[in-house]
Amino acid sequence: MDEQLIGQVIDGYVIGPLIAAGGMGRIYQALRERDRRIAAIKVLMPEYALDESFRIRFWREAELMSTLRHPHIIPVYHYGEWSGYLYIIMKLVRGPSLERVLQFRTFTPLSAWAIVRPVTEALGFGHRQQVLHRDLKTANILLDADQGSRPHVYLSDFGLGKRPGFDRTLTADGISVGTPEYMAPEVAMGGQADPRADLYSMGVMIYEMLLGRLPFQGQSAQMIALAHVDDPVPRPRLLRRDFPRSLETLLLRGLEKRPDARFQTADELRQAYFEALSTLDEAARRQCYWVEQPRA
Repeated sequence: MDEQLIGQVIDGYVIGPLIAAGGMGRIYQALRERDRRIAAIKVLMPEYALDESFRIRFWREAELMSTLRHPHIIPVYHYGEWSGYLYIIMKLVRGPSLERVLQFRTFTPLSAWAIVRPVTEALGFGHRQQVLHRDLKTANILLDADQGSRPHVYLSDFGLGKRPGFDRTLTADGISVGTPEYMAPEVAMGGQADPRADLYSMGVMIYEMLLGRLPFQGQSAQMIALAHVDDPVPRPRLLRRDFPRSLETLLLRGLEKRPDARFQTADELRQAYFEALSTLDEAARRQCYWVEQPRA
């Protein structure tokens, strides 16, 4: 798939080098011929075009994605089908993902706020438009280094997290979707997702940024998913005795097993984080509480 697409012209864009590869497809740099605009084009694996249920939702959700205009959501320019490939053309973000950043730098409660605020703003906007992310994780948070000294935060892949027919089997029915490390318990059990499932995934990301580790880890997707369902969340203050109580309370609520016990909206989660941060003195805000150091 990689080599055969380079140099092809899709929707007026010349396909350039491969940027990233994932389970759903490949992302390439692309150049629009008529005005030399550089963009990113996500080309889905050919088998998705053969799945009628995926095709139906692809068109519906790609249309939704193209209408989500928010400063912290990657804009979608166009989408379509070309020679059996489904594709999405979007803004090219020149910068690493949060997943990559976590491999070489730590976060404090204050620096994590620079991620929490824009991502919850983007999530809240999408939810108000009746769009769920459904695969919220650090790999889908991109930091654009082209917009000044402080990277601009973008949320990517809004609405395309659910992948019918091609997901890893995480339950007996094989109908759970998403990424196990960030998966809400009800989703792991094959239940219906709503905005609170996205907020659970956001809680996992905050936990990871503040402590340098995921709440649940395991040797298989099934083990991790079941841990989200059955195991208590490792309390931050048992991992770090000096971890702020206000942030521990926030994390434990954000990672409640029952959706109705969690934060109910992204705005509520953002406000709660801001208030927890406000209870800390300057030293505590800038203190790193990681229990594991960056891997790179």
